[in-house]
Amino acid sequence: MTELRLTPAPLSTQMFGLETTSSGREVTHFLALQEYVDPVDLEFLWQCRFPRAAWEVLPAERQVDGAVELTPGVLRVSARSVVHGPYLPLASLVDAADTMSASSQDTAPHPARFAHGTSMVWALTTIRERGEAPVPGGGDRDGLARIFAEGLPTREELRQVTALVALARYLGASAHFDAVEPPSTRMYRIENDQDRYRSITPDPAANVDRIIYSDVWLDPAAALRIAQIALPSVQFMPTEVPWEGPEDPSRFLYREHMDITAEQIETIHEAADQHDREALETANPVSAFGLVFEGRDGDIITVEIGGTDELPPALQGVDWAAAGVIEYRISWVPQDLEDWHREIPSFDLRKRRTRYIQMVRDLTKAFYSATSGEISDLDGFLHDPAQL
Repeated sequence: MTELRLTPAPLSTQMFGLETTSSGREVTHFLALQEYVDPVDLEFLWQCRFPRAAWEVLPAERQVDGAVELTPGVLRVSARSVVHGPYLPLASLVDAADTMSASSQDTAPHPARFAHGTSMVWALTTIRERGEAPVPGGGDRDGLARIFAEGLPTREELRQVTALVALARYLGASAHFDAVEPPSTRMYRIENDQDRYRSITPDPAANVDRIIYSDVWLDPAAALRIAQIALPSVQFMPTEVPWEGPEDPSRFLYREHMDITAEQIETIHEAADQHDREALETANPVSAFGLVFEGRDGDIITVEIGGTDELPPALQGVDWAAAGVIEYRISWVPQDLEDWHREIPSFDLRKRRTRYIQMVRDLTKAFYSATSGEISDLDGFLHDPAQL
């Protein structure tokens, strides 16, 4: 096997000419991978979040003493953010005996440690923009409240941080964040300030839901038949609520002392009858509807079908979407929503989730076979239908 040589991560990141503000300082977060990701694939994944992302300098290979040396590249994500690398993992952050990740039950902030098997890191340099500390007791599925306990990212840094977590989840990687405010604005060496870094290894299985974007509309009867191929117990979502009368019936009653004539009453009745006739004669086209599967444990799977104007960045501007897009949103909703919104859900929820993941995939496969289009997850990344 050919040896791959990488450049050590830079000690200073003030080198990319990013647009800054008077209150902004550059900050670098890391994506730690165990396997090499092709630069073309990495560019496409960032474009799923930021359509204009593009390489300014591609990583370059050269042969040196029988080994392949990889020179870092620069991927421009926005005017204020760049991804650069790949680099060697920072030596001070590698610790085989103390790998910290979201799989740990420890929910307190802790220093980052790159997993023992990490082969390379990509660096994300952006602008440090922090707001208030997170409110205690809120949901924290991505772990950002734990990581940024002193102040949550805002604006540009928030967009980049959430993209980095999403990318780590998609690739089965780890994200490592420079989360603690430095004691001063002095230049400091990354390798000597490892306590600033906190890490998360998002669980790829937590990204259950799938969305199919297509230009094919399935009427309710056809959609139900397709869904029942995968899950025979799927039914239409309830859409009618039993009528219990008006909130204030007295205001709808005619009383003799009311200032209204018999002719006016007759006109009102004729107008109401005409409205009823038109409703009976005119078909009421369905523009959106839903299907539901109810599990015995109280969890449900929903399929919401309707038109949408909100497309993931990777699909904005594609030709086939110009005439309108139909969204088939297939979602798993557990009964215990509080547990669902934890960074580390209970073992019982994760065990049930494994079962429902397969149901969601079966429904996605069934609907995709009837509609084609593109399949996306909730993070905006497109998925290959062949992998369902």
